[in-house]
Amino acid sequence: MCMKKIIVLLLLTSGLYAQEQVFNVQRYCIDEQPFKQGECNITGNEYSFVFLDTQKRDVVFFLTATKMKYKIVDSGIFSQDRNYTFYTLENENEQVEMRVNQQHTKIEFLYPNNHIYLTVGKSTKAVN
Repeated sequence: MCMKKIIVLLLLTSGLYAQEQVFNVQRYCIDEQPFKQGECNITGNEYSFVFLDTQKRDVVFFLTATKMKYKIVDSGIFSQDRNYTFYTLENENEQVEMRVNQQHTKIEFLYPNNHIYLTVGKSTKAVN
């Protein structure tokens, strides 16, 4: 529990506290290519976060010890499932699609070689 508090304090002091929404990831599932619906090659519940700022058009994704930062280049309602909002993200290395359900309990990162499915805890909140 003490380690979680330290991580949160580090994140807040790194300037990310101004983000619009903070998603506290409770569980992640990584499906690696070849994709199989509902299969997880790697799972875990290490402390992870997604910071979404639609005004600045930024997304920062912390998956355990990895930090990925993206710019939002497109967004809208996902046509195949209107319960999801999609975001097309890119950085200098790659482009990825992110989907967030309307309840803010599930987030998907769809990379070419893997799909990351996140279950978000009740601590999701808007930051003012």
